[in-house]
Amino acid sequence: MFRSLIRPNTCIRCLANRIQYNSTNKSKSEIDQGTVFIRKDVQDLLTNITGFDLSRIFKLRNNKNLDRIAYKYLTDKQLKEEQEKTIERGRAKLQMPPVLSEADENIEVLEKDDMLSGFSSSKHLFIDISLGIPIRNRLIVARDVEGTVRTATLDEKRRMRQIYFPIAGRELVMPKMFEDEHLEKILERGDYEFLLDRACVQFEPDDRDYKRVTQRTYEHIDQTNSYDVLRSTRHFGPMTFYYAWYKKVDRLMNDMIRRNLMNDAVAVLQLYAIIHPNSKVATYNFSDTNSHDLIQAYIENEARIPDLLSDALRQQSRKTQQTAAAAASG
Repeated sequence: MFRSLIRPNTCIRCLANRIQYNSTNKSKSEIDQGTVFIRKDVQDLLTNITGFDLSRIFKLRNNKNLDRIAYKYLTDKQLKEEQEKTIERGRAKLQMPPVLSEADENIEVLEKDDMLSGFSSSKHLFIDISLGIPIRNRLIVARDVEGTVRTATLDEKRRMRQIYFPIAGRELVMPKMFEDEHLEKILERGDYEFLLDRACVQFEPDDRDYKRVTQRTYEHIDQTNSYDVLRSTRHFGPMTFYYAWYKKVDRLMNDMIRRNLMNDAVAVLQLYAIIHPNSKVATYNFSDTNSHDLIQAYIENEARIPDLLSDALRQQSRKTQQTAAAAASG
């Protein structure tokens, strides 16, 4: 049917090759978020900042399909093996969702045949269902009513992929919970992890609605200082990356300093330096400078809320001095 709706001298494989050529020859002068996020040094920093609290990673969730708890008698050797397996499962659960730039709506007209105008009263969509092709790389084209063959829109691609290669839990129509009105109610309840988990299932990471939902969630967390809710979850890293990308790390660093997570605060500065190589933070010597001086330098050079960070740093220094004095006297 696909061939019957295009001119005989137009080969489907030729169309696919042309689309592939055009998609790989776009301007790459600007480095996008995904390029930076996938860097090993960035991933290492975000992994360290996330934390690894097994009690949080495997906390009970409201799920009707939870398996019944099973009790086993184990030897010391078997117990150690089970603990190692649990650690590996915990690391797998902390695998961060990818951060990508928003996908562009890039529609290309492939063929236009006026003789097919009115052939059908409906638009036709076609997808390549050949074996061995990644879902996101499959050729998806549309035949409009007036006879134009073009590449599919982002929404058309999303629907076709879900119809032919359905993902469990993903709905064809966006759930109402992601509409702004209902989204705000969920945010007010503080159900951040639930919301982000659900967004990962419903949307692709470069989908406009995924970016809207996750970024609004990060902003709400920043406004309410609720960062600890996402610690030891797979979403803490992408959230931190978002703050660093848009230079909004002050409140997060304030929270880390007050929790005596000085190494995490310095790791945020290292991430900031990688993302913004032209900033003054990128000139800091992270290997030979103590955390207090690094944070103080950031407060003087780049901080958007310097008073907030200065107060947190003073309190942290006071606590450190009191602890040292108590240890010396004891």
